[in-house]
Amino acid sequence: MNNNPFLYAMALGLLLSAGCVSAPLQPEEKETIKVAYLPSYQSLPLFVAVEQGMFEEAGLKVDVLRIETPKDIIDGLITGKIDGGPHSVAAGIATIVESQNPGALKVYALTCVYATHRATEILVPVDSTLSSIAELRGKKIGHIPGPQWATMTKKTLLVNGIRLEDVTLIELPFSSQLPTLASHGVDAIFTLEPTGFIGEQKNSAKVLLQAPFEKNVVNPWCGGAGVVSTKFIQRNPSMAKKFVEIMNRAGKEVETNPETRKYLVQYLQLPEDAAKQVDIGKLIPVSEATPEIIDAYQQFADVFLELEVTSKKVNVKDLFWSGS
Repeated sequence: MNNNPFLYAMALGLLLSAGCVSAPLQPEEKETIKVAYLPSYQSLPLFVAVEQGMFEEAGLKVDVLRIETPKDIIDGLITGKIDGGPHSVAAGIATIVESQNPGALKVYALTCVYATHRATEILVPVDSTLSSIAELRGKKIGHIPGPQWATMTKKTLLVNGIRLEDVTLIELPFSSQLPTLASHGVDAIFTLEPTGFIGEQKNSAKVLLQAPFEKNVVNPWCGGAGVVSTKFIQRNPSMAKKFVEIMNRAGKEVETNPETRKYLVQYLQLPEDAAKQVDIGKLIPVSEATPEIIDAYQQFADVFLELEVTSKKVNVKDLFWSGS
């Protein structure tokens, strides 16, 4: 028998090229989906999907990142550093992106809250004597960072006859809101639950007005959205579709199973009694969006044009992607 290693290598090469011998397969590494969320109750579907093993069951690997401001999540989606987000991503900023960079982002679901929901709110220090929006004239007002909350805060003030030059607006990430309010660094904050619940629990804040956007601008207010980047869809369409399907399934679970509120305790450090009271609103896959919901989202998008944040009208339906 010829033991010449050179001849053996040549023979093996011929066999491989002829398909007679298979080369050893290396285990394929799963692509990791980078998912970012805000510390908001609207992120609950993501927590459910992770904790109930929905991603693992579908063979998906996710890397979950907590980010404090909506704009930073949107920026990450545009650059490709983030692939997707749960129902808490800023739906309004998505329309701004669409006006400037059409097709960069896709919305797979909306979070819509009505005036009867406890979702958006204006908070004041617990010892404040303010009793109405009209009394905010001349005050320092905080709001969640980014153009979505800045625009909706301005619109609400204008509707109530307060000129923008008569107030001072300050961007405050979630982690700074209650401390700044308690120290009287601002007189009021336009914010989102669970900030109000936590402020009441700590006896540092109280609600001046519940549902300011819904009562003054558009009802329902579809301010949250499940979003994926087009880069993710183009890179791996089947994986993007699976991600969307899982997030919508998790959204249904949130709406039908009150036990899912326990994940707000785990991820947001919300007291258990407060977590049980959180009003999630309506989590709506875009494939199930009714004419009423689409019209409400369109009215919201039009506010950015009205206040000259965008220079052209955006058709919100152009943003919709249901996975196909």
